Amino acid sequence: MPEMIEKKRHYIYLAGSISADDETYKWREEFHELTKDLPVVCLDPTLNQFNQKLRRFQSSINLSKAAKERSQRILRPKDYQLIKIASVVVVNLALSDPDKPMIGTIQELVWAHDIFYLPILAVTMGVDNPYTRNIWIDECCSAKAETVKDAVEMLQTFFLEF
Repeated sequence: MPEMIEKKRHYIYLAGSISADDETYKWREEFHELTKDLPVVCLDPTLNQFNQKLRRFQSSINLSKAAKERSQRILRPKDYQLIKIASVVVVNLALSDPDKPMIGTIQELVWAHDIFYLPILAVTMGVDNPYTRNIWIDECCSAKAETVKDAVEMLQTFFLEF
């Protein structure tokens, strides 16, 4: 019987807008579900108490400016560390809100591209917005996928066979 070759486990950082909008969590949950049987670990920046409270109580809690500032001091280095250990970044560029620009997401793309030289797969969901069509963002992205499922298929095709 041929010897089984153990496949490399990949760490995939899920970048994109994080807000009280439930869609910022749902696409990550879909990604988790689609990859549950693959040799990957999803590095999901929303899986912390701060973001989960934001999600659960989005309409009943008005987070104070001080709480937001305090969270940013720890969330930024935490996200940097997650990207540092990632092998691939998947970013959802479709969920843009003119009232909450994707400044953190863009910074994550720069870290991934310019500092850690990671491949970046962008999910566009067919949306035409400043993030899905910007040439600077295109420069950072290795490829684009229409849906989360397409991104997972691209990962399987190009990254998970070794």
